[in-house]
Amino acid sequence: MAIRSVATNPRKSPRQARSRATVDALVTAAAQVLVKRGYDGTTTARVAERAGVSVGSLYQYFPNKEALVAALIERHANEIVVVNRRALESPEAATLEGGLRAAIRAGVDSHRIDPVLHKILVEQVPRIGRMAKAMDTSRQITQALEGHLRRHARMLRRGLDPAVAAVVVETALEALTHKAVTERRDLLAGGIVEREAYALIANYLLPPGRHR
Repeated sequence: MAIRSVATNPRKSPRQARSRATVDALVTAAAQVLVKRGYDGTTTARVAERAGVSVGSLYQYFPNKEALVAALIERHANEIVVVNRRALESPEAATLEGGLRAAIRAGVDSHRIDPVLHKILVEQVPRIGRMAKAMDTSRQITQALEGHLRRHARMLRRGLDPAVAAVVVETALEALTHKAVTERRDLLAGGIVEREAYALIANYLLPPGRHR
């Protein structure tokens, strides 16, 4: 059975403040309907009703539900990048350990933006055809981590390549924080996930005896 190709790009970009507000309202409404009804229960009619606009207005900007979800994935991914970059540019990141702790908290916080929505969007990334965006988000966070590790390279264990280490750290953080926020919320109590993630990453990055 052939897979139907579905357009996921917006029909047009909003240029005026009013049209930008309409698009923002539609994307926000799509998030709310997705959380309430799931992907299969989300329709353009329900999104338009939630946003307080006509279906015709929705179709001026988005050809279908998939395009709405694609726009939502873009927005959510951008929010995650901003949270992580701010953490690694904060005063706490003046030290290697401080930056690692800030990055771990940012990983948890970025998944907490809307955990139910985050899980739905992660599941829909391949279906909507936004793997490139997901990979770009990972790449940007990895680059920020690599920059932090290079600034503190003399503190790392001997022979560790900051570029490789950044990939390992980003992958581990993404997997662990996603699991905690979407499936094991008990790990969020009392900072358990932050503490254990730091122990995992510090033992990997730091020379023996440096982890505290």
